Amino acid sequence: MKTKNKILSVLLRPVISLVLLLLTGFIVGILMVPKTVSKNTESRSLVNTVEVVPLERHLDGIDFKIDGEVIPYRQLDIVPEIQGRVVYKSENCRLGRSVQAGEVLLRIDPTDYELESEQLTEAVKQAEVNIQENKVQLENTQKELELAKKQLELKQRDFKRNQSLAESNAVSASELDTAQSSLLTTEETVQKLENQIRIYETQTSKLDVALRKDNIALKTAKLNLERTEVKSPLGGVVTSDSFEVNTFIQRGASVAKILDVSQLEIQCSLYMKQIQWIWLSTESSPNLKIPDGYVFKPTPVTILYELEGTTWAWDGTLKTLDGGGMNAVTRMAPCRVKVDNPQAVRLYKSNSQNVPAVKSPPTLFFGMFVSIIVHSKPEVSLYKIPERALLPGNKIWTATGGKLHQHSIRVATTTSDGVLFYAESEHLLPTDLVVVSPLATPIEGGNVNIIHSVTKSVAVHLPAD
Repeated sequence: MKTKNKILSVLLRPVISLVLLLLTGFIVGILMVPKTVSKNTESRSLVNTVEVVPLERHLDGIDFKIDGEVIPYRQLDIVPEIQGRVVYKSENCRLGRSVQAGEVLLRIDPTDYELESEQLTEAVKQAEVNIQENKVQLENTQKELELAKKQLELKQRDFKRNQSLAESNAVSASELDTAQSSLLTTEETVQKLENQIRIYETQTSKLDVALRKDNIALKTAKLNLERTEVKSPLGGVVTSDSFEVNTFIQRGASVAKILDVSQLEIQCSLYMKQIQWIWLSTESSPNLKIPDGYVFKPTPVTILYELEGTTWAWDGTLKTLDGGGMNAVTRMAPCRVKVDNPQAVRLYKSNSQNVPAVKSPPTLFFGMFVSIIVHSKPEVSLYKIPERALLPGNKIWTATGGKLHQHSIRVATTTSDGVLFYAESEHLLPTDLVVVSPLATPIEGGNVNIIHSVTKSVAVHLPAD
């Protein structure tokens, strides 16, 4: 039995080897047979489908977003113009409370200023009396002078008559001397009266000056009396107060600060490219001259503030550069946005259905960090494309006229709606189709076959080489 199994094993080995050789040769033969595939079938299997959109003119200006910080439009120090003891303090003149324009914030003890005003009132009356007395004396002296001048004329005629008679020996020398002495006495009286009148006139000028001084002092005293009541020059919020009743305050010392909340400003920064858009805006001055270049024509902006998933909005105006220089670190120019009504807030966007029912929407506070959308309208030609159409290096592909072409563009800005770029290429037309889907092996000048078109996009076939 064992001998028989050995004989079968010896006989089967060559057979198995032959079968394995035949099987190996069959497999190799199959692998070596070349595939026969038609060129059309290969082309069809390598065709890519891409999407295109028409090139679109952008006529709505350039809206760009920047960040800013709300700052006070103005904050005034309440500074008394007189000194004294505080006898009244308004309940609203405390930290965080609101005051109205013209509201009395504090009152200083007016006793000393009332007494000064009464004293100066009496001084003015006395000065007026003195002027009146001097006026009466002047009038009386002028009348005496008139009489003395008439008497002088009589004395002069009498002396001339005696002088003529003396020549004919009709009167004695003593009588002539008597007439001359009387004439001299009258002349002396006239001279004294004239001197007295000049003195009265000088006194009148001095009394007038004294009266004016007393009147000025009286006006100052009355003004100081009015200043014992310190009123708020504007409506706003009290940000600090440093006095109480019965404290003595000095003239010129700040006792409180009031923030004007009727208007606010936002401090922000712009790149020079963004400033240029504003300079080129149709709302800007066509002939900018220094220093007009530092002042913009009003450019509308929208201020946004997000609170718990809800975005609120205010309207503002970009008007001026905040100084004439640029930040050396950021290379941006500081600017100011003015908000005329910080309480005119509106709902911009919300993730909650209950927010529109809020009874007290927020207002702007200084110190808030906000976003600003500047609505500029530069007089430049722009195209708009979807963001997915823009390739690295600011390249785009077009598929117009059955050919694939690549273009380099100069991007102006990127918005939520797409990419805006300057329409400065001579090879781009508003009727061009821009490729928006990825291209596996794009080739300049490659043929493009349009399969179908839709409202905003067209599907095309790009044959592979």
